[in-house]
Amino acid sequence: MLDRTKAPEVYDIDTISLQQGQVTNLPNGANLHIIKSETQPVIRLDFVFKAGKWYDQQLGVSDLTAKMLFEGTKSRTAKQIAETIAFYGASFESNHGYDRSEFTLYCLAKHVDELLPLVFDVLQNPSFPSQEFELLKERTIQGLKVQREKNNYLATHQITKQIYGEQHPYIYGFDETAFDAISLEQIEAFYKQHFQVKGLEVFACGSIDDKTEQLLISGISAMQSDEEIIATAPTYTINSASNKYELVHMPESIQSSIRVGKQFPVIQHKDYLKLILLNEVLGGYFGSRLMRNIREDKGYTYGIHSAISPKETDTLFYIGTDVNSAVTANTIEEIKKEISLLQQEEIPEDELQTVKNYMLGKFLNDINTIFDQCDRYKRLVLYRLPVDHYSNYVATIKHTTAQELLALAKQYLSVDDLYISVAGPNS
Repeated sequence: MLDRTKAPEVYDIDTISLQQGQVTNLPNGANLHIIKSETQPVIRLDFVFKAGKWYDQQLGVSDLTAKMLFEGTKSRTAKQIAETIAFYGASFESNHGYDRSEFTLYCLAKHVDELLPLVFDVLQNPSFPSQEFELLKERTIQGLKVQREKNNYLATHQITKQIYGEQHPYIYGFDETAFDAISLEQIEAFYKQHFQVKGLEVFACGSIDDKTEQLLISGISAMQSDEEIIATAPTYTINSASNKYELVHMPESIQSSIRVGKQFPVIQHKDYLKLILLNEVLGGYFGSRLMRNIREDKGYTYGIHSAISPKETDTLFYIGTDVNSAVTANTIEEIKKEISLLQQEEIPEDELQTVKNYMLGKFLNDINTIFDQCDRYKRLVLYRLPVDHYSNYVATIKHTTAQELLALAKQYLSVDDLYISVAGPNS
């Protein structure tokens, strides 16, 4: 019988063993990664193309192209696509990113045979109907107008402009007129150039039997691209703004959205994993220093966080919060104070151990399901990380010292290097 007077034993985490994909390199240049699990009768498929914002010749084209694939094929209307997905209780949607565009299907394993023909039809045979394009464009423009009324959207958009420059693809969001001049011809051209089968990464996880595996191999092998079109990726330079502080004037607002940030090393850099630990101490979880100071002590905000957002060629570090406009300047000063403290004093051992325990426990919780593990494996593939990356993550969290974090804070968190944007009233 369970003795509830005794606490469960605590075990130290030594190494992490995640499932690795079974990889099939197909003759057309696509790669299929399969991670099998019989615990639940469900399947997830991710089709990942090198067709993100980075490849835009005109900003917004890649975003609309990804959405247009669901607006009809040569044999199915948009309504028929949506009704079929709904009939089988599945989900099929796109996720347009900075570097890539992903198309994800969730379904019961017993329905995958019926759904795969639709998935391949959507990805390979879009019809780009003009009427649906105009409606999609109108909806997207209206949605952008709504987003641009929000302080947090404008503050994040502005700070990424300051850090990367006016025309860089890693800018968050879009300007007001981004979609106005995009034509259907540009959408079709982008699809032909960048939705190439060569370099396509397909990740299949869940209850995948031999029959489903063969269906995937044959279906992906049959996918084709226009061989006469050679897709090239644009090159970009980072032109950071000289002005470290920008105000997006929102005269009717009673709140200010604050963003503080800068560039960080890429995910493959030797300091990256240690910086994740440093960020957690600063503002990465509910008990962080920023939360204790600016929420709990000062009462300026309901929440404040700091985050590290990696891309394929760069990484963004940023702090975000919303406050009453009257305490905007005070909040910025408190943020700077907390960063300066990290550069002046070693983190106390008990505080650092608490953060380490939290991070390790959260990591274990975040790899509970087969979908979670596939996400981790997918990151290894797309970011070209070593197979022992997550074991290194655990070891780094466990063994990084307060002295090392102090040195990293001095190297990477100079207050003079930080960019600040505020969206709110001019207070």
